[in-house]
Amino acid sequence: MNNEIVKVATVVLAMAGAARAETEVDAYGLGDHDPVPEQWTKIDDDLSIRVQILRDATGELAAVVNSPEVLRVEVTFYARTGAADRAVNLTCMAYFMDAGAGSSGDTVKTKTCYKGRLSDATGKFVPIDLGLRFRPIVSDPAGTSAVIVRVEDLVINDGVTLWPTYDWQGGTR
Repeated sequence: MNNEIVKVATVVLAMAGAARAETEVDAYGLGDHDPVPEQWTKIDDDLSIRVQILRDATGELAAVVNSPEVLRVEVTFYARTGAADRAVNLTCMAYFMDAGAGSSGDTVKTKTCYKGRLSDATGKFVPIDLGLRFRPIVSDPAGTSAVIVRVEDLVINDGVTLWPTYDWQGGTR
């Protein structure tokens, strides 16, 4: 009887783990999903964050990457024209998620990435100092992968998480 319970529990846990992985693949647009190398959203009514995956050599969006090349994660912020000026203190962190929803150990730890005024970005995109460059490697799974970036504004105690994606064609199948 006890062996039967253990077997059933093992099957249920295995199925729950597989469902969680499938959910992450779909939630982040990984695997067979089309890449979205740029995401842009608001922290509040006045402050927006944009994250792009770019080819480091050309600055072009990197939707499909066929062979190992250096990619750059560019984070910028934008202030709405007419927004009341205030202090801005942004922290950033980032990590990678491959096409199968596996997380790599490579991360950018939470750090201050911009300290200034909202008016610094009125009506324009201002780069945030994330300093993240990487090169996909052949042993990474092929398919759409993500760079998950979290940006918090400590002044208003709010933030956003964005996950631009790129389709890594040079990986293992």
